[in-house]
Amino acid sequence: NDIYLYTGVTSANADESNLGFILENMRTGEITKYSLASATEESARESAEGAVQEKSYKATFPILINLNDKPLYIMGLKDNAGLVKEYALVDAVEYQNVIVATTVEEMLSKYANKNDLEIDNATTESIKGVVADLKSAVIKGDTVYFFKVDGKIYKVKASVSDDLPYLENGKTFEGQVGKDNYLKTFKVQ
Repeated sequence: NDIYLYTGVTSANADESNLGFILENMRTGEITKYSLASATEESARESAEGAVQEKSYKATFPILINLNDKPLYIMGLKDNAGLVKEYALVDAVEYQNVIVATTVEEMLSKYANKNDLEIDNATTESIKGVVADLKSAVIKGDTVYFFKVDGKIYKVKASVSDDLPYLENGKTFEGQVGKDNYLKTFKVQ
């Protein structure tokens, strides 16, 4: 997994808005420029604080995210004691568009409803079983283990558990399975 550094680009004359963003891969040094007029982090904070001005919350420093190919700032909203009470999502381009909620999940759900999007709320279920027909493959640089339990195929990335390289057929395990039968947690019994 690579680490990226990003920064907004402002004009030499004024820094009241971003002209775009620069993204640098810290491992490879590769730099990508995105030309996109948008709000600065400070403008996004002010918009979020304005949405809850009656509560006098202060916004944490926003993090730029890409949600369905749309740049958004996400941040916490803290009370006078410094406790995060709510979360805000601010559109980086149209920074007057702010969504506030008490949980991140609720905030994303509100965003999805407002923009007629479908966001996967990955649900998981517990599973226990005995590993059969164990195989592995490298997919996009990650080792993925495949095995069957009662005829159904399950997948788990090697990064999920240190037990996986030592996994053998016949071993009993438990875990949490999510979308596409990928295990989110895995433990050999």
